[in-house]
Amino acid sequence: MKTKLMILGLSASMIFAGTAKVSMEKAALVSSKGKVDLVVESDKDVYGIQFDLKYNSSELNLNGAESNLDDFTFEYSQKDDGTVRGLMFSMTGAKLNASDISSLIAFDFAPAEDFTGVSAVDFSNVILAGENGAKLETIAVSMNVNASDLLPAKTALNTSYPNPFNPSTTVNYELSSESLVNISVYDALGRLVTELVNDVQPSGANHISWNAADQASGAYFVRMTAGSYTSTQKLMLVK
Repeated sequence: MKTKLMILGLSASMIFAGTAKVSMEKAALVSSKGKVDLVVESDKDVYGIQFDLKYNSSELNLNGAESNLDDFTFEYSQKDDGTVRGLMFSMTGAKLNASDISSLIAFDFAPAEDFTGVSAVDFSNVILAGENGAKLETIAVSMNVNASDLLPAKTALNTSYPNPFNPSTTVNYELSSESLVNISVYDALGRLVTELVNDVQPSGANHISWNAADQASGAYFVRMTAGSYTSTQKLMLVK
C-alpha cells in the first residue's frame, strides 16, 4: 500500500507573498508496497530540493529511497538517529516538476518489529530552489503514518538499492504472510555465490544487505523464494 507525503508549493496569492506551504498528507492507497512518496505541487518551476526527513527509528524502518524521475541526481544519507538528508537536482538545469504535481522520491518505510501504532514523520530544513537558484520560502508541516498502512498486501522482491553497486547493496522484499524465505545470490553461470536468508519470517517489509567486496565485477542474480512465490533480479557489481 502506498502513502504519499505531499509538498505543496502554493502560489503567493493562496498563502501570502513569497511563501510556499510545505505539508504532508495521506493520499489514496494505490499500491501494494509500503512506500511514502515525496510529491511537489507547485505553480512555479522548481529546479532543486534539499530537506531533512525525520522519523522515529524505534517505530519505523527506512529500507531505502529512490528517485521517481529519470536523468535527475538524487542523493541521500541516513543517520542512526532517524534523520535522512536528501538532495535532488538536474545537472542540465531541467526543472523537477514537469507538471503542476510531480512525484519525486519514493521512501520505502516499514513498521519496526512489533510496532502497530501511529508514528510521526517530519520534513525540516526544506529548501526549494526556483528559477536562477532563487529560494522559495516554505512552511513545513508534519504528518502521522499509521503502521497498518505500510504492511504489504502481497509477497514481492522489490528493487535493490543501489544497483549498480560497489561493494554493497540492499535487497528489499515484503511478505504478505509468515513464510519460509530463501534469498540467494548466483553468478552469471548460475553458480551459488552466497545465501543471504533461509528461515521463517513474519509478514511485513524487510531488507538484507549483501557485501560483495570479495567478488569480481559483473552481473549477479538474487533469487527469492517464499512459499509458491519465486522472483529473480539482476544486480551489477561495478568496481
